[in-house]
Amino acid sequence: MKLCNFVPRIVSEKTVDDGAVVEKSLVLSGVHADGSTLPKVEVTGAELSNFNWLLDKWGAKCIIEVGQSRKDHLRYYIQTTAEEAEQSTEYHVTGWKKINGEWHFLLPTTTQQKACHSEEGDQARRGNPLPPATGRNDRGIATVADTRVEHACSLPRNDNDTSPLLNVVLNGKLQRYRGADVDDLYDLIDAYNLYEKPPVSSLIIHPLIAFAFLTPLNEFLKQAGCMPKFVLFITGRTGTRKSTIAALILSFFGQFTSSDLPMSFRDTANSIIANAFTLKDVLTCIDDFYPSDNTEMKKLNATAQTVMRAYGDRTGRARLRSDSTLMESRPPQGNAIITGELSPDVGESGTARYFSLELKEEDVDLGSLSVCQSEAADGAYRRTMYAYTEWLKRRYLCDDSHVEKLRDKLLNWHKTFRNDYYHHNQICHGRLPETVACLMIGMRFFLQFMAENAVINQEDQEVELELFRKELYALADLQSDSVEQDKPANIFIRKLYALIESGVIVLKRKGEPGEYTPSFHSGLEDDTYLMIHPDSVHRQVKKLCSDAGEAFPFTMRAIMKALVEEGIVEPGKDTTTRVTKVDKSTLRLLFLRKDRTEPIAGVNVGAEIVC
Repeated sequence: MKLCNFVPRIVSEKTVDDGAVVEKSLVLSGVHADGSTLPKVEVTGAELSNFNWLLDKWGAKCIIEVGQSRKDHLRYYIQTTAEEAEQSTEYHVTGWKKINGEWHFLLPTTTQQKACHSEEGDQARRGNPLPPATGRNDRGIATVADTRVEHACSLPRNDNDTSPLLNVVLNGKLQRYRGADVDDLYDLIDAYNLYEKPPVSSLIIHPLIAFAFLTPLNEFLKQAGCMPKFVLFITGRTGTRKSTIAALILSFFGQFTSSDLPMSFRDTANSIIANAFTLKDVLTCIDDFYPSDNTEMKKLNATAQTVMRAYGDRTGRARLRSDSTLMESRPPQGNAIITGELSPDVGESGTARYFSLELKEEDVDLGSLSVCQSEAADGAYRRTMYAYTEWLKRRYLCDDSHVEKLRDKLLNWHKTFRNDYYHHNQICHGRLPETVACLMIGMRFFLQFMAENAVINQEDQEVELELFRKELYALADLQSDSVEQDKPANIFIRKLYALIESGVIVLKRKGEPGEYTPSFHSGLEDDTYLMIHPDSVHRQVKKLCSDAGEAFPFTMRAIMKALVEEGIVEPGKDTTTRVTKVDKSTLRLLFLRKDRTEPIAGVNVGAEIVC
């Protein structure tokens, strides 16, 4: 029975793992009856049976004979050629994955990795440590002399090994992610110089380095229940080289410059979140939060809100398939840096989900920056990250018991660092101590990695960690103030005072002569309280924000609740408002304590407001 006028066969069978689902696809080739070779095409299992791909892939000259069972017979024949087909696995996700009982850190490389373990490679690295530390830097920390000799050791590869290839494929703008397949330990000196002789203020570069070395721990922080739930936000005026600094840090995970960062705020929010799932245990950057007008401001603020909540909550959107079964969730799995000229309007909750680093033009040392960019372009930072992940494997991931000890260590350190900052600043937002704890863990692992490879003396780890702790606490205290400013109650109070100062809202001085006019006055004032009509003032505040292109999504009920919680309102016996008499009228007003409102608004306590 003739089935078709061509002879198809399976060239290879490919397993595609995107981190959420595993699917099979087949690469087909063949020969036409006229003797021509048919090009290789890739089809999924579902496509193989229906042959809807045939015309598009191989053209009209490839014909299946007429008959109800012809396609089924042809599909059967094609599958009988699978025994000689090459088997391969393709990963469309980065980061840690347990394969054949061993943890591997997935990143695209110039040579495909093998899912095997080499004891000889471990011995080679242990037998070729860096030379002992010589000399001390200006902070008294021991450093190693940079002799720049050839000193590279890599995993010996067995050409006869039949283990499946670890082929990592990323598409689109993610193609610049690239790992290394050799760990030149002298590159650690270059990486430590980025920390010790930074091209930008240490208040900027040190948290970024901590963030970079924290990120490969995400898998195990998640297992320990203390995954990072924040993004780092680099703010600064145009020309301060925000994107350049972000690209420099991303160079631990690929080949990046300021002009080819993985994502930007011009991408859709859905594409950003999709890429955030793919980029597991690696760092990414969402570049250029800078709206050009009010319309774009709303759009970018909405994108920023989506990003902040995705990374801040680590939850993906729940979706259903066409058959109403639940699809796999795809939350962000790596960490993200955001750059922008101004902070997004995302409210108190959104602000608590990012950690801000303000970059100024005078913070940047252009000469040092140029040196670091050359080292990044040469792959020094990528090789350092490869050495770091290999060190994590040998040190913590050799078997399940070691992984369990790592989880316990991460959880204990997280609790310790979190509680230490909370005792330092007990009025901060609840998320801030968690953020500080994660960055402290990242820096601790970075310093431990450097010490165990003789870049610094082991006893000097704690000295550097303490210096970083002081820097981080100073930054965190500023962040705490920023979160405080974005509380709904504080926004309402600042807008209220702006309206009073501009004469839009007029408060009558209680006890002074003159008639109270409801159409003109929005309340009363004395030495202790601002007494306002809640709904009237709320409408004016919303209008002011709308005219300025700012979001104010809070109802008056929500604002009153927040004001009470902050101790700003002096409530009545049974209600938030209180009854007061003016002339012959009885008014129900909201009593705001001046001793609480004036510091928020930046007014000298006790100063009289001119209405």
